[in-house]
Amino acid sequence: MRGEDLRLEDIERLDFGEDIKIALSRALAGANVYMVGPPGSGKTSMLRKMGVYMHRLGREPLYVKLEWVKYGWGVRDYVKHYGYKIKEILGTDPLAAGDVVLLDDAELLWSYASVYRNIVGEIRGRQIIAAFREIDVDTVNILFGDGFIIHLQGRRTPRPLAKAPLGLGFLGKTSEIVVL
Repeated sequence: MRGEDLRLEDIERLDFGEDIKIALSRALAGANVYMVGPPGSGKTSMLRKMGVYMHRLGREPLYVKLEWVKYGWGVRDYVKHYGYKIKEILGTDPLAAGDVVLLDDAELLWSYASVYRNIVGEIRGRQIIAAFREIDVDTVNILFGDGFIIHLQGRRTPRPLAKAPLGLGFLGKTSEIVVL
């Protein structure tokens, strides 16, 4: 089942182990978080669960699924058409949302940049937590700034292991972590 099709109660029960703890700790510290993985690796579900946690901690997440955005839309147009769906997905009020943006299907930015120009312009400068099938780190850094990258694998293990390059100590820079 796709992550956006899961009920909120199902999202609550999902266990992502250490990967969500790492991603959430970076997000709560104000960093952008970029999750990368193949279809079925849990990107959308993890993105939604992070949104639920962020909301409980006083943040106002806005879930933006780029696949749903039409040519030329801004945030207001998106919320007008999909506000009910955002409320179902996160259990939050989409009109109050927006200090952190949960960007799903973010890889569409590479193929259809002109379609998303308005919405990207409006969310720039906000904290971004995004899910990508593939990532162009240079473009993401230009659009949204440095972030913490987590690579999710297609297969899930009971206790995911985390590997971090030596550069992890350079705070404020893009860091990569591979979840096996």
